[in-house]
Amino acid sequence: MHLRACGHGKHFDYAPVMKFFAASALAFTLSVASQAQAQEREWSLGTTEKQAFLVFGVPDTDDVGFSFWCDVGKSRVSAFLPDTVAKLRRGERLSVKIDVDGKGFNIPARANVDDGTGKMNVETSFGLKDLLMARLREADNMAIAVKNHVSSFPLADADFDGFVDACNGVDAGN
Repeated sequence: MHLRACGHGKHFDYAPVMKFFAASALAFTLSVASQAQAQEREWSLGTTEKQAFLVFGVPDTDDVGFSFWCDVGKSRVSAFLPDTVAKLRRGERLSVKIDVDGKGFNIPARANVDDGTGKMNVETSFGLKDLLMARLREADNMAIAVKNHVSSFPLADADFDGFVDACNGVDAGN
C-alpha cells in the first residue's frame, strides 16, 4: 500500500510497518493466551472414602501439573509429576529435589510411562508427618527438580491442612 505523505509527492510504503504491527499483535495475543492457559490451573482438594487428592490442574480436564494423594488412614503421601521433559527411562530410580520456599528436600523417586499417552512421569512418596509436609503447609511456592529440569508451582491456594485432615480420616464436614 502506498500513501502520499506530507503533500510533497513522496510515497511512504506502510506495508512493512503494517506487517510489524500485525506480527506484534499476534505475538501479544499468543502470549496472553498462553498466560491465560497457565493461569487456568488451580489447586483442588478431592476425597473418596479411601483416598484424598490435592491436584494442581485445570478443573474438569486431564490437564494436571502436579498432584499429591494418600490412602485415608495411612501415613504416606504420594506425589506425581506427569509429562516430565527430563530424559528418563521406564522404571528408572532417581532422586527428585523438592524446593519449598528455598529449602530443599531430596527424595527417592521412580520414572514411569503413562501407557495411555506414552509420556514420562515421576512418582515419589514421603511421610505425612515429615518436615517436607510441614513446610508445604506453610509455603507460597515449590520447585521440583528432575535431573536438570525444574518445574515450579504456586502453593498459596493449596489446601494442605484440608488434605492432611482428609489423609488422617478427619471429615471436613464435622
